[in-house]
Amino acid sequence: MRSAEAPVTLRAPVLLLGLWALLAPVWCSQGRPLWHYASSEVVIPRKETHHGKGVQFPGWLSYSLRFGGQRHVVHMRRKHLLWPRHLLMTTQDDQGALQVDDPYIPPDCYYLGYLEEVPLSMVTVDTCYGGLRGIMKLDDLAYEIKPLQDSRRFEHVVSQIVAEPNATGPTFRDGDNEETDPLFSEANDSMNPRISTLLYSSHRGNIKGHVQCSNTYYRIYGNITTCYIAVVQMFSVIDSIVQNIDLRYYIYLLTIYNVRDPAPVNQYGANSAMFTYFKRTFFDTFRVHSSTLLIKEAPHESNYEPQRYSFCTHLGLLHIGTLGRHYLLVAVITTQTLMRSMGVEYDDNYCTCQRRAFCIMQRYPGITDAFSNCSYGHTQNCFVNSSQCVFEALAPVHNESITMVRCGNLIVEGREECDCGSFKQCYASRCCRSDCRLTPGSICHLGDCCTNCSFSAQGTLCRPIQNICDLPEYCHGTTLTCPPDLYLQDGTPCTEEGYCYHGNCTDRNVLCKAIFGVSAKDAPGDCYDINLESHRFGHCTREQSALSYQACVGIDKFCGRLQCTNVTHLPRLQEHVSFHHSIRRGFQCFGLDEHRATDTTDVGRVIDGTPCSRGMACNNTQCNVAITSLNYDCYPQKCSYKGVCNNRRNCHCHIGWDPPRCLRRGIGGSVDSGPPPRRTRSVKQSHQAVLYLRVVFGRIYTFIIALLFGMATNVRTIRTTAVKEVTATDPE
Repeated sequence: MRSAEAPVTLRAPVLLLGLWALLAPVWCSQGRPLWHYASSEVVIPRKETHHGKGVQFPGWLSYSLRFGGQRHVVHMRRKHLLWPRHLLMTTQDDQGALQVDDPYIPPDCYYLGYLEEVPLSMVTVDTCYGGLRGIMKLDDLAYEIKPLQDSRRFEHVVSQIVAEPNATGPTFRDGDNEETDPLFSEANDSMNPRISTLLYSSHRGNIKGHVQCSNTYYRIYGNITTCYIAVVQMFSVIDSIVQNIDLRYYIYLLTIYNVRDPAPVNQYGANSAMFTYFKRTFFDTFRVHSSTLLIKEAPHESNYEPQRYSFCTHLGLLHIGTLGRHYLLVAVITTQTLMRSMGVEYDDNYCTCQRRAFCIMQRYPGITDAFSNCSYGHTQNCFVNSSQCVFEALAPVHNESITMVRCGNLIVEGREECDCGSFKQCYASRCCRSDCRLTPGSICHLGDCCTNCSFSAQGTLCRPIQNICDLPEYCHGTTLTCPPDLYLQDGTPCTEEGYCYHGNCTDRNVLCKAIFGVSAKDAPGDCYDINLESHRFGHCTREQSALSYQACVGIDKFCGRLQCTNVTHLPRLQEHVSFHHSIRRGFQCFGLDEHRATDTTDVGRVIDGTPCSRGMACNNTQCNVAITSLNYDCYPQKCSYKGVCNNRRNCHCHIGWDPPRCLRRGIGGSVDSGPPPRRTRSVKQSHQAVLYLRVVFGRIYTFIIALLFGMATNVRTIRTTAVKEVTATDPE
C-alpha cells in the first residue's frame, strides 16, 4: 500500500508572503521593529546637595544615578512649556461637537538640563506625576527614564533606545533639488562646521503651538488624561530640541478628537476639508503659529512634505504619522516638519552638527537632538523673511483680577490713606498704621516730597539734573508730588556741535562717549556707509515684530545706527546687545546692534534731532527736518542774560535772580520747577586761627631780624701779642 504523501504546492504561502510584503510599508513593519530597548536598568536617583564654595543658582535640581556602566550627575532647571496662561483644551461631547475641557495640567514641573562633564548633552524630564520621566541624550546615545511601577524606594527604569536606520526617513528623495526662496541669500552656511549657535541666536523666538490628536491617536491610549499626558511629554522634548536654535515651543491649545475626526485626516492638500476646518475653527480665532495633527497610521515622512513658508499662516497644519514609533522618534520628525514649514532647507553633505552623527534636517535624522551649522543660518533667514511672528511678545492675560481691595499689599487703593504692608513693616513705620490710616499728626507716608510724615520743606531737591540738557525740580512744600520733568528748550546749544532736543544733547561725540568711554568720538562719514546695508549693525528701520532690516537711503545714513571711532575700551552692554568693529577705508568703526525687547532704550541709534546735514536734523531715522522748525527763541536778552529757557519756553533763572525774567534779586529757578532753597550755604572763616598764625609768624620774623641785626653789629676783636726774641749770653 502506497503512502498518501504527495508534493505540496507553495502557491498559497507565496501569495501570503507577497500580500505581507505589500502591506508591510503600510504597517511600517519589515519583519523587525523600527526601534527597541537595547538594555534596561533599575536605578535609584539620589538627590545631590550643593557642596563647596561655588555659587548654587536657585531653581536647579541635581540627581546622581548610575546607568550605562558609569555614574552620572544630572543638573536640570525648571522650564515653562505652556503658554503664559492656563492651557486651553478642547474635546468632543457625545455628538462630536467641540467643548472646552478644563483638566489640571501641572504648569511648573518640566525641566531641561544636562549631564555633568558630558558636553552638549541634553536632559528633558518632568516630575508632574511622581518621579522622573523623560529623555537623556548624550552624544549619539539616547536613554529613557521613568519611574518603576509600584516601587516604594524611588526606583526608576533607565532604558537605552535604539532605532533602525529607516526608523525616521527618508524625508526626501535623493536628487531632489532644493527650491530656494528668492529673498534668501545664496551664502554657503556650511563653510564653518564648528559654528556657534550664539553667532546667529541674538534674540529668542516663541512658537504659539496647537496640537490636535486624531481619533486614531486618541484610541491608542483610550482616555483623555493619558492622551494629553503623552502629548505634553512629547512636545516637551520638541521644546528642548528647538531651544538649540533659540526658539521656545509653547503649547497654547490642545484638541483631542475623542469621538470622531471632524474631517478626513488622510488628505494633506491645502484645499482639503481638514485645512478648511482648522482655519475656520482655530486659526481665525486663536492665531496660532503652527498646528500639529497626530495620526496613528499615516503619513510617513517619505510620502508627506509640508508646505514651505506656511508657518504663521492658515496653511500651517502639519500631519504627523506616529506609526507605532517611540515618542522621541516622533518628536524628531515633528521638529523637522515644523522647521520645513518655516522654510528651513534640508542638510546637504557638507553640513555637520556638534558631537552628533545625525542632524535634525538630514534625510535620515535618526535619534538626534542637534541642528547642523547649515540649519542655524537657514533658520535666521526664515526669521528675517517669513517667520516673523515668533518675535511677537508673549500675549498678556487680559482678564481682570478678581482680587478685592486689601489693606497690607503696599498699594494705596480705595479709601486707604496709606499702606505700609505687613504688621511687621507697619510696626516700624511712624507715619502709617496697620489699618491703612495715617498716624495722628501725619500728613503723608510716601512720596517724592514727603519727609518725616509731612510735606518736604519748600526748596527740597526732588529730581536732580540727569545730563547737560536737564534742569532740577524742587518741592513746593504743599504737595507730595514733584513738579513735571523739565529740560532745556529744544535748540539750546549744549556743545560746539550739538544742541538740546527733548532733554538730550545731539552731539554725536557726546553720544559716543556715553557708550564707549571718554576717548570715543563720532566716526567719519565712510563708517556711516554701514547703514546703507541691511543687517542688525547697519540699517535705518526694522519692522516692529520682525528681524527684517531696511537699509538707509542716501543722506539718511546719518540717521540710522550710530557709528563711533577712537574706541580704547569695550563697554558693559545690555543683555542680548553686541557691538561690531569694522574697518572702512582705513577708519576704525564701532557700533551697537539693536535690542529686540520692547520698552528698552536703544542706545546704539542716532537720536531724533541730531544734525545730519547742513540745516537738517534726523526725525524717525530720516534726515527730513529743518533745524529752523524748532523755533528756538531763547536769546540771552530774553532772560536778561541771567538764565536759560525750559521746554515750556519759560526762563529758568540762575541762583540769585527771580523768575519770570530774571530781573530782580531772588532765589532762582522758574515758575515751573518749584522754588529752589532760599538759604545758600556760606563758609565762615575762623578769625582765631588767623590770629594764631599771625602771632606765630610774627615771632618767627622777629627772631630772624634780631639774628641778622646781631650778626651785623657784632665786631670781632683781635688781640695782637708781640713776641720779643732775647739772646742769651754764655756764662764764662
